[in-house]
Amino acid sequence: MIWVHCGDADEVTTTLSLAIRLLDHNDVLITASEDILPSFVDVPDGVEVVQVPNDTPARTRDFLARWQPQFLIWNGGPIRPVLLRLVAKNEIGAALINARVSTLFTGGSRWLPGASRNAAVPFSRILTADGATATRLIRGGVARDKVTAAGPILEEPIALPHDQYELTVLVETLGTRPFWFAADVVPNEVKHMAAAHLSASRKSHRLLMIIAPRDVDSGQQIAETLREAGLKVGVRSQGDNPMPEQQAYVADIEGELGLWYRVAPLTFMGGTLGSGDAVSPFEPIVLGSAIIHGPRKVPHEARYARLAEAQACREIRTAGELGIAVGALISPEQTARMAMAGWAEITHNAEVINTLVQDAVRHCENAGDTQ
Repeated sequence: MIWVHCGDADEVTTTLSLAIRLLDHNDVLITASEDILPSFVDVPDGVEVVQVPNDTPARTRDFLARWQPQFLIWNGGPIRPVLLRLVAKNEIGAALINARVSTLFTGGSRWLPGASRNAAVPFSRILTADGATATRLIRGGVARDKVTAAGPILEEPIALPHDQYELTVLVETLGTRPFWFAADVVPNEVKHMAAAHLSASRKSHRLLMIIAPRDVDSGQQIAETLREAGLKVGVRSQGDNPMPEQQAYVADIEGELGLWYRVAPLTFMGGTLGSGDAVSPFEPIVLGSAIIHGPRKVPHEARYARLAEAQACREIRTAGELGIAVGALISPEQTARMAMAGWAEITHNAEVINTLVQDAVRHCENAGDTQ
């Protein structure tokens, strides 16, 4: 079993991302303090989530005897000296990631002589979130070859699935026609999408809008709204394919977002202009689609902020701004630039994550061979 400890509420998504990757190789145990545990929702089968034991010898021994982890990834937050001493004593492999000066030590023990060195004993690899923490650890006596200033280790996006046959059909059907995708659209955004598309079409008369409703059962209603706005519409659930005479196409089949993100050069993120929560912007980015979004970004504000800083997305506030943005960004050069910037941002530490996974799996395999 591979054990991932989440020591900071800000690292919940990273912890889950690591757990999903590790689950391909081993059972996974996640621990966290009592106040962080409620943040773990939608945990996949095969991943156990439990409270980290109190930092006492008896509680820690009982915990290790019950779960018998073979490798530990300590993800941020304060160290637990007793627990980590027993991890080392039991020869459990361990790596520390997202280490920060501000959270690594608590109370009066922060950066006392020997504290850094003792804390590092179980860890074969220490990845700090910044250079200052790496420097402090090394000055505190931690072996230099253990410490790497890797920057924040962030979540690794998982690509949504798709049907390869349907992808081939769509690519052939759409050909070279310019189009944009409005994903996961909520009801009060539909009129905005129609207005934006009519505006953008003045610049590109062959432009097609593909719109996927959040509620797939509302496909017929959305089609009527688009027709009332003056658009010629096809509906996927009725067996229609995107035809040259159509201006809008309602993609109202469950579970096809991964398909549309793969073909769409430009995606508007539904729920960000109207009511309702936003969906993760990483889902289209990891599949090569540039994104436009409105001002409502809950609960993914941090992800949108990362993409904005990398100039990998465009924020709009009105349907008028959306139409202008679609018209300006629909060119292959613009969408490719944004998509590449987004890809670079969300995959910049993929190599580090791969190394962590390999370390954990290799240690578990070696431990199994010696038993």
